[in-house]
Amino acid sequence: MKRLTVALLTVCHAWIALAQPNILLVIADDMGLDPVPGYLPGPQKASMPNLEALMASGLTFDNVWAEPLCSPTRSTVITGRYGFRTGVLNPGDLSLLPPDEVTLHRYLNDLNSGYASVLIGKWHLGGSQPDPAYPNIMGVPHYAGLLAGAVNSYSNWPLTINGATSPSSEYITTQLTDLAIDWIAQQSEPWFCWLAYNAPHTPLHLPPLDMHSQGALPTDAASINADPLPYYLAMCESVDHEIGRLLAALPPGEAANTVVIFLGDNGTEVDVIQAPYLQNHGKGTLFEGGVRVPLVVAGPGITRAGEREAALVNTTDLFTTIVELTGHALPSYHDSRSLAPMLSQGGLSVRSCLYADVSQTVVGSAIRDERWKLITFDNGQERFYDLLNDPWETANLLPGPLDAEAELAYAALNDACGELLLGVRSPEESAGAIRMRMEPDGFTLTGSVSGTVQVRLLDALGRECRVTNGSLPLRVGTDGLSPGVYRALAEWRQGRAALSAWVAGGGY
Repeated sequence: MKRLTVALLTVCHAWIALAQPNILLVIADDMGLDPVPGYLPGPQKASMPNLEALMASGLTFDNVWAEPLCSPTRSTVITGRYGFRTGVLNPGDLSLLPPDEVTLHRYLNDLNSGYASVLIGKWHLGGSQPDPAYPNIMGVPHYAGLLAGAVNSYSNWPLTINGATSPSSEYITTQLTDLAIDWIAQQSEPWFCWLAYNAPHTPLHLPPLDMHSQGALPTDAASINADPLPYYLAMCESVDHEIGRLLAALPPGEAANTVVIFLGDNGTEVDVIQAPYLQNHGKGTLFEGGVRVPLVVAGPGITRAGEREAALVNTTDLFTTIVELTGHALPSYHDSRSLAPMLSQGGLSVRSCLYADVSQTVVGSAIRDERWKLITFDNGQERFYDLLNDPWETANLLPGPLDAEAELAYAALNDACGELLLGVRSPEESAGAIRMRMEPDGFTLTGSVSGTVQVRLLDALGRECRVTNGSLPLRVGTDGLSPGVYRALAEWRQGRAALSAWVAGGGY
């Protein structure tokens, strides 16, 4: 472990020494793994040559979890925090990003990063009645796009630019690309462009013929409803077409100095999800078809050309990754762990478990490690899967009986992965009952808990490496520990909590 984590930090520092690249984050709406080339053999694939070129020159991540719905995933990326922390848990009544949250754009500005930043496209973090100025209020210097989660027509939609909304009759996928091209052309310093397409989100339709390869399909509603898949694939292809158009618009030198990050925001809609996923395992659910998404990173500094990365990744991790791409060290921040070291070195990992939650038709949460997965619903029901032998989640192992290996795995997901993985929640205490303050050679726990607290510090493999007992405030030293991410499991008479601690070179 020591050799691996020290190497991780060395790679991170080497990345930071590179010249500042431009950063283009492209988010596709409702695009799971099944339509994307290079993922999941079997389903019909969209023709996406530009994304495939990025895969060939960059790194493709195979085990990435998003939230199962649009707004929650966008919140995780822009804050680096899980949904239960921000309260953004669905695209409706729980879609308002709280005003005290620090967005990625605000963080870069407060950091004096030297980057111009923009958010173009789908916002969907303003609640049921979005304020047109809210993206700017939340620290986005320039915003242009769609405030809501969807449009009634791709050719008749409300365009908001920095607080002013007016109707647009231009095809939205095309106009969002044009807005990005125009903004980038005006920049004289390194830039970060967040470009969030609403395609291939419903309403399903046939995009302009030059944007896809599905042909001149009939455009009436009856035809689309009878066979929606080719229309969905055409819309996926339209996103790829526009990625290619944007990259082609960059001067060669600027294109060569641009890191491109491609992400799907959640799984595929159940009406068009394809086998091997079960049809009811798509968007909005905590099954793999709802939370597992494509992620590709390519550009300067990404030396693992054409490689695949199997490490566990959460969409929260893009916050720290993007900050580190700007040349500023941020290996860990709230629920975000930087992927920057992986871009040039394999065999690394930044987390041992993944977490997702949702509160809409389905209310619950899911955690997984490299093999096992546990879904817990608010009604008390649970589903437990062996993803190694049952990757499509067809056989719930509960209520059992479980064999010895599965029983240990079930206990580990509840214990070593923590009640909320890298978060803080106790069954009998509020989320604010216990807090962690990182210090140069350890951390101190404070809060309203009375009596004796036992803190067990576990490494990334779940091995116990330190135990500290005492009352709050309780000081826990990390001197002598190898660099990496550790879990601090705090237990007291009334409950317990799971927190994360980043140890870098023996300190924070």
